Amino acid sequence: MHILYDHQIFSYQKFGGASRYFAELMNVIDAAGNARFSLGVAASPNEYLAQSSFYEGERDTTAGTGAFLRRYVRNEWHTRQLARRMSFDVVHATFYDPSVLHSVRGRKLVVTVLDMIPERFPEFFDVKSLYGRFVTRRWIEGKRVLCERADAIIAISQSTKDDLVSFYGIAPERISVVHLGNRLGLAAAPEPAPEPPSGMPARYVLFVGTRNTYKNFGPFLEAAAVSLHADPGLGLVCIGGGAFNDDERGLLRRLDLEGRVVQRNVADHEIAACYAHAEVFVFPSLYEGFGIPILEAFSCGCPTLLARASCFPEIAADAALYFDPQEPDSMAAELSRLLADATLRHQLRDRGRARAVEFTWERTTARTLEIYRSLQAMP
Repeated sequence: MHILYDHQIFSYQKFGGASRYFAELMNVIDAAGNARFSLGVAASPNEYLAQSSFYEGERDTTAGTGAFLRRYVRNEWHTRQLARRMSFDVVHATFYDPSVLHSVRGRKLVVTVLDMIPERFPEFFDVKSLYGRFVTRRWIEGKRVLCERADAIIAISQSTKDDLVSFYGIAPERISVVHLGNRLGLAAAPEPAPEPPSGMPARYVLFVGTRNTYKNFGPFLEAAAVSLHADPGLGLVCIGGGAFNDDERGLLRRLDLEGRVVQRNVADHEIAACYAHAEVFVFPSLYEGFGIPILEAFSCGCPTLLARASCFPEIAADAALYFDPQEPDSMAAELSRLLADATLRHQLRDRGRARAVEFTWERTTARTLEIYRSLQAMP
């Protein structure tokens, strides 16, 4: 069996959950040697490809819309040339541009749906600017096109599958649920964690990732302010997402939290320590397709507080505490409760480690290969 992964997500992303997913699939296949694959990427800014042993393309970190479009066109040509020159059994689209159909040419098409955020929250996506019309709208509309054409559809959670059925009217039997995995931390047994990066508070609540729109950061900040004002020794650390913008700085001033909230960008090898030393990790998002940071927190022994939304209960089960993401008072109350209860935090650490070992990239890849092989038997 020979698989072609197209270029799309690796033309877009320097790092992120979607490109990590496909890079991990290829890492596992490459290490096991139980299938052949080719990647239609001539140049990419992606960190996961740069760290892999299989990637043979160039490192291209040039920024700007023009540089992105040139890279995209180059990689699109490279994918199509591979499709013309080589024999493939399966083409797995790494994002939703329907141009991948030019490379299918009679092969079986697999599409992974990572989330249905644009369908649930269309107001958060710009489809009117130049970039929005020619890039964002194209992949949003292309997702439906590719799902209708696909020989197999993978959803990364049951929640995402349910949304696919609801929004697109796709027959449930056409969709396979394949959960994602995680490599961060030590899930099986706690060990002394390395010290977190310098400049971090001694005690802190942790937020990880981008903070825009559906991530629900503003209401979370208001809820966290209750605990921060009640405990002067407690801080809030935001990892990733870039520096605070003007609106966020204004909210920090209004809540009297200036100097109590730290934003840091950290390297991959540092983030495990950030989880391990946190009092609590909070994920207040209104919606996620899966939520890899949940598994990261679990693996690092970090007590976890989650929105009761989308796939979170499916992934975390009883290894986390939950709140209503639409109610800041609910968020504030559960955060205060968890911070005050050392026994509960210890229980959640143990449950989280046990839960995390159920999600590995090896399992993700094995199930994905089963789907590929099932297509070979189809006419």
